[in-house]
Amino acid sequence: MSDYKEVIIDHYKHPRNQGELAEADKVVEDTNSSCGDIIKIFVRMSEGRIVDMKWQGVGCAVSTAGASLLSEVVVGMTKSDLEDFGEEGVVKLLGGEITLGRMKCATLAYRGLLKAF
Repeated sequence: MSDYKEVIIDHYKHPRNQGELAEADKVVEDTNSSCGDIIKIFVRMSEGRIVDMKWQGVGCAVSTAGASLLSEVVVGMTKSDLEDFGEEGVVKLLGGEITLGRMKCATLAYRGLLKAF
């Protein structure tokens, strides 16, 4: 774990917005078959915008941190905003350096969230 940036370790040890959202409009499940990561995303929307997001999952430090960090920035976003944010935005949240082999881990929550629209 010492190879990971502090932001990844912090969000892995203390994930934000983890849990179930009882009043969710959409629930999306996704997996990263190459790593075994599993995520379940709960989203509440209003007028095409994300009002709230919670998530549950089991995965590596990178996928956990990616979901945690993403959950902090997506409130208020539309599908177009999220697409503009892109996988590059997730990589920036994670500190800017994700190896190709960890990219699917890093963007698991992002790809799942896109499916909610």
